[in-house]
Amino acid sequence: MTEQSNRHYSAFKGEITKHLSLKSGDLFVDLTLGDGGHTQEALEAGCKVISFDVDPQSIERATFFLKDIAKPQLLTSDSKPDTLFKNSNWVIINTNFINFLSEINKHSIKAVNKILVDLGPSQNQVLNENRGFSFNSNALLDMRIDPTLSVTAKDLINVLNEGELRELFLLADETYAKPLAKSIVNFRKTAPITTCKQLATLISSVKHSAVGKIHPATKVFMSLRMAVNSERENIKQLLQLIPQALAADGVAGIITFHSTEDRVVKESIKDLTQKNLVFAINKKPIEPSIEELKNSMRTRSAKLRLIKKC
Repeated sequence: MTEQSNRHYSAFKGEITKHLSLKSGDLFVDLTLGDGGHTQEALEAGCKVISFDVDPQSIERATFFLKDIAKPQLLTSDSKPDTLFKNSNWVIINTNFINFLSEINKHSIKAVNKILVDLGPSQNQVLNENRGFSFNSNALLDMRIDPTLSVTAKDLINVLNEGELRELFLLADETYAKPLAKSIVNFRKTAPITTCKQLATLISSVKHSAVGKIHPATKVFMSLRMAVNSERENIKQLLQLIPQALAADGVAGIITFHSTEDRVVKESIKDLTQKNLVFAINKKPIEPSIEELKNSMRTRSAKLRLIKKC
């Protein structure tokens, strides 16, 4: 198992207790366990925690990193109704976060005090060459956060037509969407695109990047990852479920990392406020502090939006 030095740095590390007003005895739901940074903070604040993650590797890593803090009660979506928190303040359920409401209801939890969702893959998933997220990897284009999904990024990049690829790339605000889609379709006439490095190299031949800027393939890879994992659809569905799970005056936090995610979250919150289901605690999203950026520049694009149940 990996060491703490290789652990994913959670955005707003050490600040979730303050922003969500966590207190001892709260029932806290972490919808994206990852390496367990936010779950750890909630446990150390005295909360009872239910963590969700669809990736078995993330569950294994989080369990390792938190082994000196708590031993979790492990469940899956196939688990029969059970009494939670029998021997621990920490429960992990291995399923997609869009199933969280039905799962907690199944186990006789009717309302929770605090909810947090940290969108996007962890650095462990991105840097693991075998997962097919990395630009420089010779691994097959995969990008499935849930390994049981049937469609991979390789499938999409080789099956979608030029117009469909262009529209997909535009969802990630890719300004070179049209020439990139055209080049990909032309390349496919001679051979399929199968590896991450192959696609990244092709993109770099069309779109050059200035020194210090993001990799030319960043937005295309992001658009493929979001499509493979149905992220936009899942975010919209999730935001509709959160008010149903919150207790009176319950608080939820949503962390995004790019404009596409944030637009979806912002629009969903606007819809919920118009229905008088929640109100936005912060009109403008909270951004990482200077101190946090000193520890991890990877969180520089993170935004935290907070909502409270009406």
